[in-house]
Amino acid sequence: MTKKILAVLAVLLILATSVFAQSMYEDMQKRGLPFEGQVINGFEVTRISAFDMIGADVIEFTHIKTGAKVLFFKNEDTNRTFEIAFRTPTETDSGIPHVFEHSTLDGSAKYPSKALWFNLSFQTYNTYMNASTYPFMTIYPVASLSEDQLFTLSDYYTDSVFNPMVMQDKSIFDEEAWRYVLNTPEDDLTIAGTVYSEMLGATTRTRKAGKNFMNEIFPGSYIANDSGGNPDVIPDMTWEEIKAYHDKYYHPSNSLTLLYGKFDNWRSYLQMLDSYFSAYEKKEFDLTDHGYRPISQAVTAEYEFGVEASSNTENAATIYYGFVCNDVDQDTLNKIDLMTTLAGDSSSVLMENLKTALPYGSFSCYIDFGGPEVLIEFIADNVNAEDAETFKAVVDTSMAQIAEEGFDDDAVDSIISAFTLDLLLSGESSSVGTDV
Repeated sequence: MTKKILAVLAVLLILATSVFAQSMYEDMQKRGLPFEGQVINGFEVTRISAFDMIGADVIEFTHIKTGAKVLFFKNEDTNRTFEIAFRTPTETDSGIPHVFEHSTLDGSAKYPSKALWFNLSFQTYNTYMNASTYPFMTIYPVASLSEDQLFTLSDYYTDSVFNPMVMQDKSIFDEEAWRYVLNTPEDDLTIAGTVYSEMLGATTRTRKAGKNFMNEIFPGSYIANDSGGNPDVIPDMTWEEIKAYHDKYYHPSNSLTLLYGKFDNWRSYLQMLDSYFSAYEKKEFDLTDHGYRPISQAVTAEYEFGVEASSNTENAATIYYGFVCNDVDQDTLNKIDLMTTLAGDSSSVLMENLKTALPYGSFSCYIDFGGPEVLIEFIADNVNAEDAETFKAVVDTSMAQIAEEGFDDDAVDSIISAFTLDLLLSGESSSVGTDV
């Protein structure tokens, strides 16, 4: 009798599971979603989840041949976005990732025109076209209200990252990186180049202070290098290094592609990507920061920043004071993030004490995830070099006071409410796709 009951229960369980699976499958079909394990145009659906903040179903695809990842944020937003990104560590201070980012969209094998990016920018229904270099990745986002035009733009971007003309045409490197210029025989020989000129203008005292700080607190690490490029080092870069960098990191196995918005024909994007990815074999990438040597004791350093002889150098220094956080779990990270937000608020004990001690300065407090380890940093700007000890002492005593007394309850409620409101409104932005 027991065996029969068990057998009946087993059959009922199988039927219930089958009915549930069928119901779930029908619901996914109604919403135009594939199902996990389904293979579509060279990709397997490896996960489906929800991103409620932006009202999206998220479908993760894995390219079968190369392991490349594609994330499709499917919702009703008609400002559709395509983005392909690569992990590109900043191995040197010469700005190679930045120069390659500039060079990438200067024509490709399929679209051999240096002027095409500018033509497309002003002559299509795009709402966003750009590329950006970060210390650890390079991204290529493009958005449009026209799905058909976005498909063409996506093909142009994808061909550009895998088959850029700069690999054969050195003039693109000369234009984007650096070159010597002599306008007349009487002029001095000068250096020009898009990235060189951009970084020359971007090299401010505060930027240099930040990079010097990273060099001291994370010695030998990728983050100690300038992903944009140090103008003093950019002219050391060669065309051969640019080409080698592309071959090293611009590979499907090292990529992440995002689709965002309302797509009627998202399968065609997978087909297009597969046509590029399938030309490669799967490759493993070691992105370990091998040069990083963690500091074992407190480090203090001072750097000079050159200015014109007539410049007023009073209150013209930047001071960084930081702490490396080793082996921090996610819960502690969340607490540190909130702590630095509260400590950095103008009403906090820390900020009030700093303003009293150094009334001419401006101050901030952050958690930084960009390096090999989590970092808490306190920054004083528009101060004097001799204020360093005062700044450090005020930070130490103020944070000790906060640890003892806690934060003001009203301030905590206010900041959490403001942060929550920002999150709730993030889905209302006109650029959610490129923000993702």
